[in-house]
Amino acid sequence: ARLEAVLSIGTHVIPHPRKVETGGEDAFFVGGDGGGVFAIADGVSGWAEKNVNPALFSRELMANSSTFIKDEEVSQDPQILLMKAHAATSSIGSATVIVAMLEKTGTLKIASVGDCGLKVIRKGQVMFSTCPQEHYFDCPYQLSSEAIGQTSQDALVCTVNLMEGDMIVSGSDGFFDNIFDQEILGVINESLGTDEAAKALAELARKHSVDVTFDSPYSMEARSRGFDVPWWKKLLGAKLVGGKMDDITVIVAQVKTVVIPDDEGSGVELEKVGGEQLAAAGVASTEQNE
Repeated sequence: ARLEAVLSIGTHVIPHPRKVETGGEDAFFVGGDGGGVFAIADGVSGWAEKNVNPALFSRELMANSSTFIKDEEVSQDPQILLMKAHAATSSIGSATVIVAMLEKTGTLKIASVGDCGLKVIRKGQVMFSTCPQEHYFDCPYQLSSEAIGQTSQDALVCTVNLMEGDMIVSGSDGFFDNIFDQEILGVINESLGTDEAAKALAELARKHSVDVTFDSPYSMEARSRGFDVPWWKKLLGAKLVGGKMDDITVIVAQVKTVVIPDDEGSGVELEKVGGEQLAAAGVASTEQNE
């Protein structure tokens, strides 16, 4: 027999308050290939000013990623997956994106363009975080239908060796702009499973996003980059604060190990550990009534 690493995955999406009817502009997919794979794309809302639906590009990019995941050329390489999915996307627009693939040996492969993020939590501590890529504040790298945009060659590519029990928290910038690491750790510690954790994290970020008094990671970053209230308000003790309203997508995954008899095939995706369905199905929920 042999041990193989797999992901138990939960997801939750809360659209921007003004985009609930259309479902927002974030998109994602979850699959059971290898030890598990997931991806998030955040459509760039600026395209709406050109009468282009920003959701079309991110949704097609994720649909193409889901299709090409089984392509022999991809071979468990998230950067190649991004290249092929981007090349096949014909919609006008652009999106930030992150793809993560777990090999059955426990190695997590990541490729990201822009400011969708990912953190690995081990024994109650953040032991790995991706870094956002941006041209300047609030202008991240992005895959685009335009020739001047970035490509998969510009992706941040990294690998992380994971252990059983490690938690992965990934999300669009609407999530990480509105929640601090200590809050993430607290929710993960209190949650009973990945689906419950994803929902709780998304709802906490959403609560912060509409709180004009919350000193969010986004407002703190803005001040550090020189953006603030007018000088005369500073004299009165005021400062730039508040959450950032945005689409919020959260994916939470936990590393499990399953025992595979030597004479078994690839039925690992059908196994259950601790009552939670593994990566082949994932757990997806969308909150539409916010």
